[in-house]
Amino acid sequence: MRYSVSYDPEEFRFALQAMCAESGVRLLLHALACDAIVDGNQLRGVIFHGKSGRFAVLADTVIDASGDGDVFASAQVPFDLEKVLPWLWFRMGGVSDVDAALDAGGWFFRTVSPGQVLLPWGATDRIVRKIDPTDPADLTVAEIECRKNVMAAADQLRREHPEFGQAHICEIARDLGITESRRLRGRYILQRDDADRPMPDAVAITGHWTKYGTLYWIPYRSLLTNEFANLLVAGRCISVDHRVHHATKEIPSCMATGEAAGTAAAMALRRGIAPVDLDVGTLQAELAARGAIVRL
Repeated sequence: MRYSVSYDPEEFRFALQAMCAESGVRLLLHALACDAIVDGNQLRGVIFHGKSGRFAVLADTVIDASGDGDVFASAQVPFDLEKVLPWLWFRMGGVSDVDAALDAGGWFFRTVSPGQVLLPWGATDRIVRKIDPTDPADLTVAEIECRKNVMAAADQLRREHPEFGQAHICEIARDLGITESRRLRGRYILQRDDADRPMPDAVAITGHWTKYGTLYWIPYRSLLTNEFANLLVAGRCISVDHRVHHATKEIPSCMATGEAAGTAAAMALRRGIAPVDLDVGTLQAELAARGAIVRL
């Protein structure tokens, strides 16, 4: 089977940046969230660290879309943590005939650039052990091992496919591909048995890439914590079990829960209430009006 990568990641980042600017979002890059500022059952904001030191950003509502649950973990919210085998994608150029290499059983993706292919090192290959994606020492080991294996994979392609005889590595991903780390234990943990079961408070619907035809209705409760009234969670680290996570970690569902969390935060702010007190039916109607799929 042949696949195509139909967008340029840099253009995608630029488009998202432009959309944020047009909507009035204040962007702040090159800073990492360090600690949640806790006051009873409220988060008053988040402490960040940048090159100039630490600083705080105060907020009425906090959305943890960090992927690793960095904010809720620092606030001592319960979570589950998985160890994983990471990926490290890379791109090669100078392939003389991509079609011929694919026909010969090449294990890579075609790109929109002539003579260039994209390769996912990982999954079927293994580093020395599974890693804790929240441990810098483990991440360092993984990056070093993955980079070695990228070089070995490139050499193998040059040996086994004549079309790669003069090929070169154009780019290695800047970040490891981490599929899972922390998962929130929220007001509802979406579970495997919830497959094909509509949820009355669903704010997104997702399929499952390994189980075609299976659907999961993601409830608003899976974006909410039990501990904080004004904390929302979106993306890879929402409240689901390990098996359902394989569906909800994917880009479409992460975008959908991100839209739901952002819309809920804005609506709660306009009403002067906490997100946990927001009427779900009103939220669903607003999401549907914006084109989100919350019902079938």
